[in-house]
Amino acid sequence: MKKNGSRRLLAWIGMLALCLGLVAVSPLTTERTGHVSAAGETPVSAHGALSVSGTSLVDQYGQPFQIRGISTHGLQWYSQYNNKEAFATLRDDWGANCIRLAMYTNENGYCSGNEAFMKDQVTKGVQYATELGMYAIIDWHILSDGNPQTYKAQAIRFFSEMADRYKDYSNVIYEICNEPNNCSWQDIKSYAVEVIGAIRAKDPDAVIIVGTPTWSQLGSAGHIHEPVDDPITGYGNLMYAFHFYASAPEHNQWLTEKIGTAVGRGLPVFVSEFGLSEANGDGNVDTGKATEWLNRCDQYQVSYCAWSLSNDWRSSSLIKNSCGKTSGWSADDLTTAGKFIRDWYRNKAGQSGSQDDSINNPEVKNLAEGIEVSYETHVQSVGWQPPVSNGRMAGTSGRSKRLEAIKIRVAGNGNLGIRYRTHVQSYGWQDWVSDGDLSGTERQAKRLEAICIELTGADKDLYDVYYRVHAQSYGWLDWAKNGAEAGTEGLSKRLEGINVVIVPKGADPGVPTGRPFVSPYPGMVNYRTHVQSYGWQEWSFDGDMSGTEGRSKRLEGIELRLRWNIPGGIRYQTHVQSYGWQSWVQNGAMSGTQGKAKRLEGIRICLTGEAEQLYDIYYQVHAQSYGWLDWAKNGEMAGTSGLSKRLEGIRVQLVPKGGAAPGNTARPSIER
Repeated sequence: MKKNGSRRLLAWIGMLALCLGLVAVSPLTTERTGHVSAAGETPVSAHGALSVSGTSLVDQYGQPFQIRGISTHGLQWYSQYNNKEAFATLRDDWGANCIRLAMYTNENGYCSGNEAFMKDQVTKGVQYATELGMYAIIDWHILSDGNPQTYKAQAIRFFSEMADRYKDYSNVIYEICNEPNNCSWQDIKSYAVEVIGAIRAKDPDAVIIVGTPTWSQLGSAGHIHEPVDDPITGYGNLMYAFHFYASAPEHNQWLTEKIGTAVGRGLPVFVSEFGLSEANGDGNVDTGKATEWLNRCDQYQVSYCAWSLSNDWRSSSLIKNSCGKTSGWSADDLTTAGKFIRDWYRNKAGQSGSQDDSINNPEVKNLAEGIEVSYETHVQSVGWQPPVSNGRMAGTSGRSKRLEAIKIRVAGNGNLGIRYRTHVQSYGWQDWVSDGDLSGTERQAKRLEAICIELTGADKDLYDVYYRVHAQSYGWLDWAKNGAEAGTEGLSKRLEGINVVIVPKGADPGVPTGRPFVSPYPGMVNYRTHVQSYGWQEWSFDGDMSGTEGRSKRLEGIELRLRWNIPGGIRYQTHVQSYGWQSWVQNGAMSGTQGKAKRLEGIRICLTGEAEQLYDIYYQVHAQSYGWLDWAKNGEMAGTSGLSKRLEGIRVQLVPKGGAAPGNTARPSIER
């Protein structure tokens, strides 16, 4: 995949293949074939090319994405760990999604007489990561050389070559100066601008990580933030490195506010290296401080890579010095740091296998006194599980088992009830059911993909219901509330687990609520058309054109849907050649035909539910012989009638109720 305009098309190609169960299609295969051989879903096949949006690293769907990676030690010393089996262990057993390839410049590294070997190690590492569907960071690992200007010419040549080699890959990230030290931000910045320019000449949109002053501490002192005050401009998809060592007293004294300050002021941060030891890579290992630091990263959705994949004698190493294995490590083969990182990553990836851990059963504050919400799930190959209540996890985590049905009840208040509906594979949203009735299916092997839950009864306004789901590929999403969607749509991802709680109205449960639902439909109104000769187009949204102009190609079908968090729905019907007006359909269903060579001639669109009270929906069509007609509104006809003229393009837009139309409205349709 070449990562800009083709991103959304690629997402649909990948999802189509996954839905058909044919092959795990990686975004790496769009423009060049032969890159990927990993079977099954991988981090890259699930999330595709990454980019930077605001301060966040986001995936191909524009959703926040967090890298949890492992850094090699110096490849000149520990190349034995640079192998596919090692990376597979990190992916499949640890839950890591990225490998950072530490290519030292000095110390018998790339710029000190070892260029060919180091370059070969990097290319091998990228290939192994690519075959496994993992992200790979190419790390220009300056350390003892201090000032990146020292080897600037070599860096420009190296990264130009790497960018040319990997410009069509979706999994490669460039880290252009690991830990600058004893130099100014201006030295680093001027170096970075030239190296970034060399990369962008070959690869215009790969993510690039820029090192920062004082061993990548986001400034030359704890209270100084030069990259925040004077960031690099003129280029996108840049992030700034921050490194911490959890047991270093000076880091815990001076650096704990660095991430929050930088992100709060708009600087994208990437922890491209951290360790559990002291700053020299050895000494004390403080897992408590490590937990504090990683929680801090998670709070701001900051990605991180742990140092180091080696059996080095220092305490920051992840493999015991006595262990000779280069892959397939057991827990007993790991150091204290290694065990901690493995456990942390496994929990984040939902691989812990325990239903008693704090990841699957988080602390929720202010539960409603005397109220119990209980729920039970029907799980693939397991059947109905025993009921759980008040925030405990129902379902599974780390076992790749789909939820197929759910029943929910409320007790403790006779004036309080609960209702819920689920989005089921192949069937879409089911009708609401309530108070212990089944939502979903049994014995049909259909996954649940999303759920809405809301309270009912005379006392419903005295409480809020919160819920979250564990979704395939995404793990635990944030908490939804009072009827909002939780889960995914359009991605063919199964729900695997769920937590539900009830709190007094307006009480703070102390849980994250930012991202309860993942959707590839970014607009307020999203639509796609089936076009003569071309088939289904990628999704357009919010006034963009879907279809063609000037190619004499008929529209044959259309699908429309609102953004997931807009209450209500969307209905539409089309006038089809030979058949006339079709029945109304809604919320993503197709209207029109496919494979029958029949043109659309007219369309009506309207909103339903609360959306109808909040918005007006406008739409205009490009009609054969007439070009763009004016905008229709709220169920009016757009197009032609009795003239045998094809629709060729369409635009759709939501406007706040009573707001100005997006254009002229005098002539949205033409009738004989």
